[in-house]
Amino acid sequence: MECTTNTRKLIVDLFEINALKFGKFTLKSGIESPVYFDLRVIVSYPAIMEKVSDLLWDAVTSDVEFKHLCGVPYTALPLATCMAVKYNKPMLIRRKEAKDYGTKKMIEGVFVEGDKCLIVEDVVTSGTSVMETAQSLDQVGLKVTDAVVLLNREQGGKNMLASNGIQLHSVLKLSQVSKILEQEGKLSKEVVDEVEQFIVKNQFQNGAVALKRKQENKEESEKKKIKQRLTYKDRKEVCCHIVAQKLLDIMEKKSTNLAFSVDVTKCQEVLKLAELIGPYICILKTHVDILEDFNQDFIKSLQALADKHQFLLFEDR
Repeated sequence: MECTTNTRKLIVDLFEINALKFGKFTLKSGIESPVYFDLRVIVSYPAIMEKVSDLLWDAVTSDVEFKHLCGVPYTALPLATCMAVKYNKPMLIRRKEAKDYGTKKMIEGVFVEGDKCLIVEDVVTSGTSVMETAQSLDQVGLKVTDAVVLLNREQGGKNMLASNGIQLHSVLKLSQVSKILEQEGKLSKEVVDEVEQFIVKNQFQNGAVALKRKQENKEESEKKKIKQRLTYKDRKEVCCHIVAQKLLDIMEKKSTNLAFSVDVTKCQEVLKLAELIGPYICILKTHVDILEDFNQDFIKSLQALADKHQFLLFEDR
């Protein structure tokens, strides 16, 4: 998307509310990045969220036809909701996982098989999250040919999606963002150069990370529904991934499948909760980016509790 006055202003706004951060950050993949995006904070800034949803809409409506919107869980859900309400476009919701009660649906909303659905996302790196949503939509008969994203990190996601029949439309690109912030006096040329080098050196190749779309027929879907129910021990024996094996072993030994998400802002609060509920869970999910007093001693203490109570740690980034 061409850089207009509105997009330039948005880039500065996102930087000023710390949705765009520059420095040294370790990503979930273990890669050290000079830039980090925490776009979840925009829900606290209604005017910015409205501006983002308008630009997302403008990025696709001129040449893309679609009947529904579907935001990738979870950050893109409020953006898709804003678009749906303001522009009177029906929205669908994709669950991260199906419930084992009620309708057990993965896709919520009213639609007809064959309808086209536009996927809405906040950030695209490898494109995997968009692909996972596209697969869920495919499985209920919806067609996905396009996705729109606020920020394309330019690390191979667009090409991967294109190889799977999905055209990616973006409001902003990482290289564009860093250059605009340099022009606005927010970043030095050294940081901009570092970002550009990072993009070049950290490219996801087609198929290396992402999922391939697979059209399932009704017979295959029915087979999945009636597959044999396995015990945790049985699953461990047929599982090849070492982390999954460890998880299933814990679930069997502790007779639990409970995962606990600890969303507090102080390290001691996390440790207190981990000590309290540790004996009853198999996974503790953390969000260390919201901890106001994060430090390396906290990591050591949390790992010690995980070893003591036999649960895995999962950082949700």
